[in-house]
Amino acid sequence: MKIRSMSVSLVAAVLATGTILPASAQVTAVPREGVAFNNTVTQRVKIETVDPDDRTVAFTAPDGQVLVLPVSSNAGNLANIADGSTANVTYTQVVTMLNLRQKGPGSKEARRDQMNVKPNKTDIEAGRFTVTVTAVDLPNNTVSVIEGPGGPVRTYKANTIAKQDMLKKIKVGDVVIGLTTPLMVTAISPAN
Repeated sequence: MKIRSMSVSLVAAVLATGTILPASAQVTAVPREGVAFNNTVTQRVKIETVDPDDRTVAFTAPDGQVLVLPVSSNAGNLANIADGSTANVTYTQVVTMLNLRQKGPGSKEARRDQMNVKPNKTDIEAGRFTVTVTAVDLPNNTVSVIEGPGGPVRTYKANTIAKQDMLKKIKVGDVVIGLTTPLMVTAISPAN
């Protein structure tokens, strides 16, 4: 019984502490504009391992990110892909972008990281990236972004009303932080 009353007292103390913090010490969320795009990526990768029974493959992307993904039944013959080999892989992913134009926790650091030539290893492992908006084409509902100084430019199509509304809120030069969520390998073949 004594342990139970100590636990109740501890919980009550924690709750009381949370309610007496000054307003300046409490953390509040900063709303930001965000949008997600479906994307297809084709890359030459290093195959870590293939499991033909479960139809999964683990590979290292050119940026160093290790992905383990299910393989579509019509993607190709996994028996032709050896562990440790190089292969051409096409996979689908969802790219979620969050506009950092508004001020808030992390936005200053993300802008600084954007100009870093060597990406953070933790960001690579998590699929996190920071890009700068290079073009917004409202008539065609597209946004183009660039990774780092002189990186590849990628263009995403806003095919829903919510995405089109998001395009109206961003400007060329805005820094955008994002996250890629790989979904499934749709094509795989040994590289020549």
